[in-house]
Amino acid sequence: MPVPPALRLLALVFALCLAAGCARQAYAPRELDMEDAARRYAARSLTAPELERHLSAHGVSSATWPLGQWGLGELTLAAFHYRDELAAARARAAAARAQVAVAAQRAPFVATPRIERHSGEGESDSPWSLGFELEIPLASAVRRAAFVERAQARATVAELEVGEQAWGIRSALRAQLLELFAARHAIDSFEREVSAQQAVVDMLRRRLEEGYASVIEVDAARLRLAEAQGGLQVARTRAEQALGGLARALGVPPDALRDIRLSFTELESLPAAPDAAAIRREALLNRVDLRRGLLEFAAADADVKLAVAQQYPSFSLTPGFLWDQGDNVWSLAVDLLLPADLIHGPALRAAQAQREASANQALALQSAVLGEADARQAVYVQARQAAAAAQAATRTQHTRSAQVQRQFDTGQTDRLELTLAGIEALRVERRAMAARIDAQRALGLLEDAVQKPLSGLSPTLPLSENERGNHP
Repeated sequence: MPVPPALRLLALVFALCLAAGCARQAYAPRELDMEDAARRYAARSLTAPELERHLSAHGVSSATWPLGQWGLGELTLAAFHYRDELAAARARAAAARAQVAVAAQRAPFVATPRIERHSGEGESDSPWSLGFELEIPLASAVRRAAFVERAQARATVAELEVGEQAWGIRSALRAQLLELFAARHAIDSFEREVSAQQAVVDMLRRRLEEGYASVIEVDAARLRLAEAQGGLQVARTRAEQALGGLARALGVPPDALRDIRLSFTELESLPAAPDAAAIRREALLNRVDLRRGLLEFAAADADVKLAVAQQYPSFSLTPGFLWDQGDNVWSLAVDLLLPADLIHGPALRAAQAQREASANQALALQSAVLGEADARQAVYVQARQAAAAAQAATRTQHTRSAQVQRQFDTGQTDRLELTLAGIEALRVERRAMAARIDAQRALGLLEDAVQKPLSGLSPTLPLSENERGNHP
């Protein structure tokens, strides 16, 4: 018996569907080997060839590799290379960007095969009816544009989070480098004081033996020596903690920093504080969270557009063909999906309320950012003035120390007085350094308020996966 045309057409439709299915990508498993990741973390170092390539790509000369010294700029680039949090933020941004293409897609066609068996045979001596229907959604261009607009806003928000993550890494790195700088300066100062205090104890002990000093004087000197030794131990502990914190900020094991020469040049000067108006302007221009708030408002506005578009009915065409016991039956149906509420429905009211909330949140965030910038600018101005006053006291103490030295050289005073003057100079220097460190902390907080370095140059914040490269 010849094959009916309907069967040939139905076979062709299913063959096309099967061919389309064969063209799809197959599932590829993605393994996550935590033990291997731990081994690769332990192998990270600041002398790795891939790190050299990363730094060279960002303008750091590597004519002599490994680098002779690592400053804040070089360390920041190394952290951008190694920190997995930055890679995770980039991956989230890439995933959000991929959703834009998904939002731009048209709704898929729906093919529905139909197979029926009748109780009696028709003209073709067959009890079967075979056919298919094809549903073709007719989506509104306005609705699809709203989907795309929302997806683009969310993708840009995710990309801004990469920059925010990068700034957080730079901020934490600077803070730990500053703590290490302060601790190492304290170690050097206390080591010299311990040596001087030991000399004072030895001199007073000899005087006690000769009857020129009392036991109380010797005990007081020993107490001051013990205090200096305690301060030295505290400073060494702080240095070890800061070194560990610096390693965490870099994303490398602490041993990777043991033989590295660090430069603290960027932390040795205090730039003049910009005026309050300039700080506010920088905060409005650079704060990532402000830009993210505006984009979240844009996404909420796109939700309103989508809710408005969804008030209108959606259509789909459904052409079909049926071979009904020898009879060829063609059909064309129009499906009309009516919204639950045609006028100002709950979805629209909810979207409008969310947009209003996003707008208020953006305005509140801007006020908070401006207030934070003003407060931190004022704190830095005061901290910088305090550091200048402490430095002036240091100069006064140096003048006095030089006077005692001249008196010692001319025999007008003894070595004990000279040593005690040196100890007092060390203490004044430590107080001045503490004031400078406090001012540097205030500067770091001010930079966080505007998310921009206020002294020196800053590496470009990486936003793409290609900038990271492959690293162990």
